Amino acid sequence: MAMAKIVSPEVAVSKIEDGTHVIFPGSCANPARFYDAFTKNIEYFSDLTVCSGLSLGDYAFLQQGLGTNFHYKTWQAAPQLKKLFQENDKAKVSFIPARLSDLDVLVSDQGSIQPAVAVIQTSVPQNDGTVSLGISVGPNQNFVKQAKTVIAEMSTNMPVTCGDSRVPLDNIDYAIESDSPLVIYDTGSPCANDAKIVDFVLSLIPENATVQFGVGAIPDRILAGLAEVSGVNLFSGMLSQSLIHFLENAEGTATVVNGELAGDQTLYDYCHLNKRVFMAPLSKTHNFSELCALKRFISINSAVEIDLQGQSNGETLGQIQISGVGGSLDYIQAALLCDGGASILAMPSTTGGDKRSKIVAHLAHGSAVTTPRYCVDYVVTEYGIASLRGKSLWERADQLISVAHPKFRESLVAEFEEQVA
Repeated sequence: MAMAKIVSPEVAVSKIEDGTHVIFPGSCANPARFYDAFTKNIEYFSDLTVCSGLSLGDYAFLQQGLGTNFHYKTWQAAPQLKKLFQENDKAKVSFIPARLSDLDVLVSDQGSIQPAVAVIQTSVPQNDGTVSLGISVGPNQNFVKQAKTVIAEMSTNMPVTCGDSRVPLDNIDYAIESDSPLVIYDTGSPCANDAKIVDFVLSLIPENATVQFGVGAIPDRILAGLAEVSGVNLFSGMLSQSLIHFLENAEGTATVVNGELAGDQTLYDYCHLNKRVFMAPLSKTHNFSELCALKRFISINSAVEIDLQGQSNGETLGQIQISGVGGSLDYIQAALLCDGGASILAMPSTTGGDKRSKIVAHLAHGSAVTTPRYCVDYVVTEYGIASLRGKSLWERADQLISVAHPKFRESLVAEFEEQVA
């Protein structure tokens, strides 16, 4: 049995060849010792491209050298990157519009991103000659297979999760030992209207459904409430802290298939060797054929804004990228095609302390259309449920205005009537 070579973080960084593509992990995987060494030794590079998806950490690797020593390319932006995208400096950062179901093809030896090095965060070695990807399986299994060199930061805090999370030690070239804390993802305190939105969403979920979630405060609260719905199973790209409450309180033997965990160490420890939580790669969690075969598949996501035709923008503020399509469209389309399925976009009716309506007459100039109007099914706010599927444009507008904040309804009616006049 081959063993990965234990090296210092500085040596690991030196194994990255300038002028190539290196893949960093996303979500709550955060190889802190590696990132620190990368930042301190950034002068090794003058033409490196770093690629990654959504990070729920602090993007520590962007502290030095961006635009001079390396370029950052991402398929899933985050609010922390907003300032960089506002600068619109192509030497620093660029965005790849891509669904997560496409990622295994895009990041490959024949794809548009051909990874020379993949960096991952794992558990410490196990007796069977493997390490576990723990809380972040998602795209990382494919990264390991496609990269010429694999660097693993092996953390004493990383749980060993069940499912398809294991990586043989002989697939790892260099390893860094670490006891750094894992990234903590906090959904924040509940807002006054969250409970109303949660109740409306739960009213749409039938017994014996299989449910997928986006990430955020409202999805986490819906996840907790799902324990009261009989026979529910979970099949998702990411699940958060309320997974513990769901599994402890759900009736029967609920099953969970999931790609990423985002919470605190109590969640991570709870999932350690927990056979009820099957961690899976993108090839399963975003497999369209498998999703369409599910019964009563319910997809729950959110949006930045929705126009009165039903077009949803879930990734930009005007022209500024703050997120990405992620897996939302994969799940939405599957939910619409499966037997008894439904797609739900759940969001507060306003933002900025009720200063701006999230239901708008038309999307802001330069906004992305994340979900086309013909894919939008239910839209839920604290004011109710709008059902759009199969409705005419006039009927859609009526439905959406009925769940907008009351102080914006009159202006929305006027703007829409002016558009169609």
